[in-house]
Amino acid sequence: MNRLVIIGNGFDMAHGLKTSYMDFINWYWDQRVNSLLTNNTDTSEDCLCSLVIKNKEGLSSWHLFSFQNTFFYKDIYHKERYSGFEIIQEIQKHPEVFSVKYCPLFENILQSIETKGWVDIENDYYQLLKVCATNVDSNETVSELNMQLECLQAKLVEYLQTIETDVFRNDLQGAIKDRLNPDDFSTEGKSKALDNIGINIADLATIRRNPRKFNKLFPERTMLLSFNYTATAEKYKEDNTIYNYIHGRLDHPENIIFGYGDELDKGYQEILDKNDNELLRNVKSVKYLETRHYHDLLEFLISAPFQVLIMGHSCGNSDRTLLNTIFEHENCISIKPYYHKCQDGTDNYLELVQNISRNFTNMKLFRDRVVNKEQCQTM
Repeated sequence: MNRLVIIGNGFDMAHGLKTSYMDFINWYWDQRVNSLLTNNTDTSEDCLCSLVIKNKEGLSSWHLFSFQNTFFYKDIYHKERYSGFEIIQEIQKHPEVFSVKYCPLFENILQSIETKGWVDIENDYYQLLKVCATNVDSNETVSELNMQLECLQAKLVEYLQTIETDVFRNDLQGAIKDRLNPDDFSTEGKSKALDNIGINIADLATIRRNPRKFNKLFPERTMLLSFNYTATAEKYKEDNTIYNYIHGRLDHPENIIFGYGDELDKGYQEILDKNDNELLRNVKSVKYLETRHYHDLLEFLISAPFQVLIMGHSCGNSDRTLLNTIFEHENCISIKPYYHKCQDGTDNYLELVQNISRNFTNMKLFRDRVVNKEQCQTM
């Protein structure tokens, strides 16, 4: 029996990497604002936004200083502000000094940050894509929207290449290589799993006292299916481990996939019916065909029964097509999410399994395959 470990952005964050979209957007603003205020230019623009200094005399009330290569700002009230999103918010309060214009995608992203405190760039892109596809009065063209997403992708790659970590988590290593626990197996898949392992169900009560049979519970092969572009997963090396960077890697940016993958969405068929290939440019299902990663995953899924561990992936809709293929596969025996516990004692287990449920079309399988909270661990 095998183990499939689904690795998402939370895995990198658990290693101290600032890889959230919020971190990325803050870095982007650092770059834009610093270039505007230090390069003796009145304008800083790309396809995402345009920043213009309209009144240089008004700029004199802004003071810039550097500390250990990090830029901070003080306004006329000498109130310290950190770099990034807070700075652009302050800039917008001074229209007499600055002009700020955004493209629709970037404007949606900033609104998400302001109202929700977080952002899902791929989902925001997909929602605008549907508007462009169905609304003839839309001021935004699909080509313009795709150009904006590609600009964000290039900037994201540039940002991620600036960060790294030396952190290694022994607890995660232990979970990845640990024995399979038959208590985690679904009721409909337990017999199939045990037959594949070579253990009689009657032996489970005493299996811990039989080292030869107990050691059969180690997974035969483990695939680390990373949805991240970073190489953090490769810190966890075992002889039977396979690495699959399903969305590409930073050292091969030409193969990076950044888009949307939800063929279960009702609006997706409308996009297909438009018969416009530009609408499909950043759909993940199409992009998967540019490398062997997707076929390598399918071959792993059909090779033997498998357990899924979820480490740091939110299981949101932007990967729903692929996750549905995994979760409802006939060889999937159980799905064990590792959840996050906050400092105030709350956790996101319920939110995570709610997201997992959206990747199922068969809710009976969902209830049987997802491991209950009492048997799950935090990450």
